[in-house]
Amino acid sequence: MGEPTAATVRPATPSDAPGIADVCTRAYRATYRDLLPETFVEDVIDRFYGETRVRSETVPAPPHWLGYVVAEETGTVVGAAGGAVTGVGVGELYVLYLDPGRRGEGIGTRLLDHVTGQLRAHGATEMWVSVAEGNDLGVPFYRARGFVERDRVPMHTSAADDDLWSLRMHRGIARSSRQS
Repeated sequence: MGEPTAATVRPATPSDAPGIADVCTRAYRATYRDLLPETFVEDVIDRFYGETRVRSETVPAPPHWLGYVVAEETGTVVGAAGGAVTGVGVGELYVLYLDPGRRGEGIGTRLLDHVTGQLRAHGATEMWVSVAEGNDLGVPFYRARGFVERDRVPMHTSAADDDLWSLRMHRGIARSSRQS
């Protein structure tokens, strides 16, 4: 792991939208360029990481969307994450992306911890995340943080004949004496 970062993790504001859109777009392309079809990658970016959509999603709409959280350093967004409560006691991490050059600095863990805290505050005692099968950065990241694979499902937004799969990963997040 690299040196600890001085990035500040905080709830996003609408003015963070260009930085969130940029970091999510660059990270999504870097993560999936050799794993998923280019047309699929560009479609996901167009659907989810355009600046207008991101700006609208900086505003929380609990429990269905808790808003983006950013890691910001000297005015630059270097990471973004977001999640929601999807059922009684159930939370979901929908997005966590970092500037590709900033991996290994603890930023992703800090973003994950922040979203986990948000989910707990809204009553979640368990947390789920979907990770593309073959994502050799994401799967080990989540495993190292206590997530366990529970299922294999078609990738979100994929068509039945795309043969693109995600691993559904799970961990408990109930507060214990060793958790903050």
